[in-house]
Amino acid sequence: MSRKWSVYEQNQLRKHGFWGKDLTQFGEMPVEYITGQVEFDGLNFLVNQDVLISRIETVQMVEEADKFLADRVEIDFAEIGTGSGAIGIALFRRLKNKNKRVRAILADVSSQALAMTKKNLDRLIPESGGVEIVASDLMDQIDTARKFDLIFANLPYIPTSRVARLPESVVGYEPKIALDGGPEGLTLIKKLLVQAKDRLQDDGALILEIDYSHDIPDFIEIKGYQYEIVRDENGQNRLLLARPRFSLD
Repeated sequence: MSRKWSVYEQNQLRKHGFWGKDLTQFGEMPVEYITGQVEFDGLNFLVNQDVLISRIETVQMVEEADKFLADRVEIDFAEIGTGSGAIGIALFRRLKNKNKRVRAILADVSSQALAMTKKNLDRLIPESGGVEIVASDLMDQIDTARKFDLIFANLPYIPTSRVARLPESVVGYEPKIALDGGPEGLTLIKKLLVQAKDRLQDDGALILEIDYSHDIPDFIEIKGYQYEIVRDENGQNRLLLARPRFSLD
């Protein structure tokens, strides 16, 4: 049976010169991998199967980060598990467009992902002084003396039992390391929460994308934060905002 292409997919294939060609070889491959590009927060990012495709829903993380940092002029942030670099690069561009002084770390454990991050950074923000690309397992290889205004991450958060039930276009093509969050979808998220506590400025924050099934009781065992859930436009849990508790006293 031939694949039925959505209007969005058809538009992307036309835009990048693929429409009208023999596309049967691609099976259920996401259109972003076919074209090698994805649109995110007004920018076109290069992608391949070494990195997760950034979804439009994740722009909400960029918006929340931008809002949290609105009153700051000098900013130091870190994105953990940067993948293609889409979230961190999009936020860096927003902040620089507001004439803020910005330093940033884009970190990932995957050397293939970091190669894609560098390509996107060089293409989209060629004068990106202040941005450092770091090979790091979460924050293990990041200077412990450096304190951040914001740490954010879109780590794997899908419970293992649900990964196999994802559509073939996802589980068959996107990197499993970026999807499988462990038994409860919280393995790396909880590890980062522990690591980040001593890496934030007193008035800093951690923003994490989470599964719709996650809620504050899933995190309260990790002390030292005040937690807030940010919901998406459909009312589902989307982001976890964690601020050092002493910063609110």
